[in-house]
Amino acid sequence: MTQDLRAPACVAREVVIGCHSSVWREAQRHPEIARRYSVAIGHLDVPAFAFSPHDRVWVFSYSRVAAENRTLLEALEKARVGGVVYVSSASTIVTRLTRCYEYPRVKKEAEDQARARLGARILTLGLVYNQTDDLPAGINVATSQAQLVDFLLAPVWPHEGGTQMYLFSIVQRPFPSGWEALLYRVYGRVQWLARRWPCALRPLDYVLRASGIGWYGYVCMSNRLWTTTRS
Repeated sequence: MTQDLRAPACVAREVVIGCHSSVWREAQRHPEIARRYSVAIGHLDVPAFAFSPHDRVWVFSYSRVAAENRTLLEALEKARVGGVVYVSSASTIVTRLTRCYEYPRVKKEAEDQARARLGARILTLGLVYNQTDDLPAGINVATSQAQLVDFLLAPVWPHEGGTQMYLFSIVQRPFPSGWEALLYRVYGRVQWLARRWPCALRPLDYVLRASGIGWYGYVCMSNRLWTTTRS
């Protein structure tokens, strides 16, 4: 395991960009996180913020507009901050097969730019949850809030030569009914057959979302790819 050599004692401030992120707001409820990560700003605050070369910046912020993510990273590059951690998503794995899903595509582009421009470390999260009941039925690549809090209190970077942390586990939840289990299997099979053009299933995705089902779309594909990769 590769320890993060930039331990809190070597960092003047831990600065979070993305103070409105639901993942960050939940983590900040932990008293020690609130104490250590007391500086949290929004992405609109970045141009006027006085960064220090001794800051370690954690980027929780995300925009669907790729240019806005790029502008934020350019600002950090100009500020010459001490270190950057870009918080990414396990769903970016689907870009190995398709770029039709917006969120994974834009997130992967920002992740790659953070590496190239800033030498950023990448913290990859799955679906973030408090209780397993928060997750969709079926197989999930997921990160508990407890896992995230533990990591923020003691960051380590064991993957990709000390530049990456894949902070998630495989969590499986039962299906509430036999028909949903069957639909899950059929959907996954059809999506895999159409894996270069899975967005053809978008009309069905909207129906599933309206029905309160959350395992469709890039979530389904990401879960399949990670479980295949790690099996």
